[in-house]
Order: sequence, then C-alpha cells, then structure tokens
Amino acid sequence: MMDLALTKEVTEDEAPEGLWRLPEGWSWAKLGELGKWTGGGTPAKSNSAFWTDGTIPWVSPKDMKRDVIGETEDLISVAAVDGSSAKYIPENSVLMVMRSGILRHTFPVAVNDRVVTLNQDLRALTPVRSCDARFLANFLRSAQNRILRDCSKDGTTVNSVDAGALESFDVPLPPFAQQRRIVARIDALFSEIADGEAALKEARKGLDLFRRALLKAAVTGELTKDWREKNRPTESGADFVSRIAVERPQIRLPRGHASRNGDLSEIETAALPRLPNGWVWAPLSALVSSGPKNGYSPKASNDGSGTLALKLTATTQGSLDLSPRAIKALSETIPTDSSLYLEPGDLLFQRGNTVEYVGIAAIFDGPEKTYVYPDLMIRVRTCERLLTDWLWRVANSPYGRSYMADNATGTAGTMPKISGEVLRQFPIPVPPPAEIAEIIRRVSKSLAAADDTLKILDAEASDVARLKQSILKSAFEGRLVPQDPNDEPAAALLARGAGQEKPARTRGGRKSRLAANGGKA
Repeated sequence: MMDLALTKEVTEDEAPEGLWRLPEGWSWAKLGELGKWTGGGTPAKSNSAFWTDGTIPWVSPKDMKRDVIGETEDLISVAAVDGSSAKYIPENSVLMVMRSGILRHTFPVAVNDRVVTLNQDLRALTPVRSCDARFLANFLRSAQNRILRDCSKDGTTVNSVDAGALESFDVPLPPFAQQRRIVARIDALFSEIADGEAALKEARKGLDLFRRALLKAAVTGELTKDWREKNRPTESGADFVSRIAVERPQIRLPRGHASRNGDLSEIETAALPRLPNGWVWAPLSALVSSGPKNGYSPKASNDGSGTLALKLTATTQGSLDLSPRAIKALSETIPTDSSLYLEPGDLLFQRGNTVEYVGIAAIFDGPEKTYVYPDLMIRVRTCERLLTDWLWRVANSPYGRSYMADNATGTAGTMPKISGEVLRQFPIPVPPPAEIAEIIRRVSKSLAAADDTLKILDAEASDVARLKQSILKSAFEGRLVPQDPNDEPAAALLARGAGQEKPARTRGGRKSRLAANGGKA
C-alpha cells in the first residue's frame, strides 16, 4: 500500500522544505509511486534481423526533442525485443532521458502516443490511472532546474540522473479532472505562444539572410556601386597588392613554392566572378605578412596552472569569445617568446570542424602574450588592420564560405578540414583601399543595426521562456484554472488505487499485434 502520509493534503506549516501550500483536494506525492517504471536496452547492432525492416519505434536521446514521441529515427523488430533487454512501453507513458551530455543544461521529457521501446539511456513512467501522463510531463519540465540540481549523479563521466533521487522527487498532484483541465489550459496558452515563437524564428532567419546578402554585396562590389560612380581612388586594387608586396616581410613558404611574396599570376581568374573596375583578384598568400600557421593542442591542465589557450568554440560564430567557457588551461607552460601567442589583429581560421563551420574566420582582439591557439585553427597576419578586416569579411561571406566547403577534405565520418595550402590559394577580391574603408564602414553600420535587432529578438525569446515558466508555475500552484470542489481529492484517488491499480500492459496477442503495426492500435 502507498504511504498515505506522503499523499495527504498538507498545510503551509506542514509542507516539506522547498514545497508550497497546495489548494484543497491536492496532495504531495513521490514521483516513484505514481506508476510503473521501465528501463530500456539496445538490441545487438551485429544482428541485422533486429534492425532490418523494423516496425517498433526505438527511442533514444536524439529523438527527445519533441513533447510527443511517435515516429523515431530507429525502428527495431519484434525479434529484437524478444532477444534483448528492450521492453515495450505502453502509450501515454512519460519518457525521460537519464544519461546524456544534454543533462548539463536540459532534462528532456516526452509522452509517447504509441507503443515504443527505449534505449538504455532512458526510463519510462507509465502512470497509474489517477495520473495524467501529460500533466506529469509538464510538471517535470517546469521543475527541470531543481531535478538537475538535486537528482544528478556525482563523479560520472557522462551526465546522469540518479533514478532513486528522481523517484523521490515530490509532485503536486491535483484531482484527476483538474489535471485534465490544467493540461488543456497549458496546451491552449502554449499554442498561442508558439505563434509568437514562429514569428521570432522567421525574424532570425530574415536577419541571417540579410547578413549573407550584405556580405555578398560587399565582396562583389554591389554595395559600393554608387560610391565608385562619385569617387576615383588614387590607388587601385592592383596598386594596393603591389604595395603590400614591398612593405611586408619576406614570407617563408613550404618547399616547392617558387614565389615568396605571392604573384597575381598564381590565380586562374576565368572561373571567378567578374570584378568592378579598379578591383583585382589576388591569392591570400600575396596579402599576408605571416602564416598560415597551425596552432598547438597539448592536453588540458588538471589544476588550471598552464598557459591559456582558445578552444575551437572561441571563434565558431565568426567573432571572438574570450569567456571562461571558450578558454582552457594547458598542461604545460608555453615560453613567452613562442610564436604561438596571439597578438591583437591576428586572423584565425577554423582548420577543422563541421562543414557549417570549417574555414570560418574571426579576428583576435584580446591581450597580447596571453593566449595560444589550438591545432584546429590556422593563424595569418597582415601588414595593416584595414586588410585584416577585409579578409575577415571575405572569408565569412557566402563566397568565402562556399570556397572553404568546396576545398575541405575528409572522408565519410571524419571531420572536414582545410589546409594551409587551401588558405594560401584562397582567391581574394581586392578593391582599392579607399573603397575597402567605405565597404567596411557600411557593413559595420548595417551589422551593428542587425545586432541591435538580434538583441531585441533575444530579449523577446527570453520573455517567452519566462512566460512559459510563469504559466507552468501557476499551473502547479493551483492558480491556472478554477478549482472544482466536486472533484474527488487526489489523496482519495491514490488511496483507493494503491496496491490494486496496474498500468496497462501489452501482452499476448495484443503485444504482437501492436508490435507488428509499429506500435499503433
């Protein structure tokens, strides 16, 4: 029998620490007592009969991105369930991720709308009939921060939730009819909010399109077409490249490279876009004064005593991030005279990453002689900041991103990478320096306006998140929908069902029929 002391109505003075006073007819209950708990398992990948032509959804953490789970990425066969630790989970169960890196910040919860199976990183709670699965799922989402704080395991290599601690988690339980009314009201309010979220998402897409269009116009000369009609620079793009060759230090290139300072003839321009008058194509090797040079990646320090190094995430967004999350201390101290130390104005390219990010560039504007950079980055330096700013915009434009993606190497399943040679041969459109300055001014002004808009969108997204939490808080404090004194109290429902009520099972012919039909009734 369930301990009724845990499910009785509690006054404010009697409420356990951290809990709140509940409306009349509600009760506190332990999550573990509200139904049948079931773990998951993974059928042997080596047995093709388990995974070929499967009909039964097999839920893993990668599927737990929706509130309601139906179809899944992987399907298994009836033989897989019979021959492994995987178990059938009845529909309208509460599915929870118990082991995954995502538990660092999120506790994924969902309800299944059909019979499914789980992998070993999930658990399911099939509620007793006096508990609504969607009510419990909504409560767990509202309490995710407390769950991650109070129920996480210590000392595990992968973030995990302790099953015993989770089963002891307190749940505010209203009468069953009230649970249904609360779920309906949450659905209605969240549906309205979803319309606003969709509008925010479209606005973000619009900003991304604007940025890409802006940079494309910048590097093709379309952005400053009007400027060229009114201005005649004294120095052309070709003059600028020639001046750079004279002013910069001699560069040592790998053996086999005949030119030390770059040569306009190194580029085959026939396949490249036509440039405006006064512009010229030049390889990046003709424009830099140092590099390309790969970084260095020793192991991280255990005590934080070594030299500070950027993580790859420090430049993933095309801008510099020097927050603690993007920095690590190395296991050794790099001599202060090492060329690995970054200097203000250094241009960093991601040497290896996903196709989305490989070759993306960011300018280092941090303190000198403080940070080194990892092996998956390549550094270049130029003679003047104007040129660095221009190379950064070209590299991150649609033209530059396309060049990097097309020239990245890597086999299936390996990380795409670019080489120093790919960077050296990177064809750069070079305008007159006066026009570069005008382009940078216009782009910077427009991007600043876009950033201001993005901050507004971020603030609105935060407001949406707070509004959702406010709705959930009101729901589980009994303030979202009116109370009905005619509802049978939760304690009575639980007491009457304790020791008698069993979650629905899938046995015999029904189990086989459901499995053969992909879990659908």
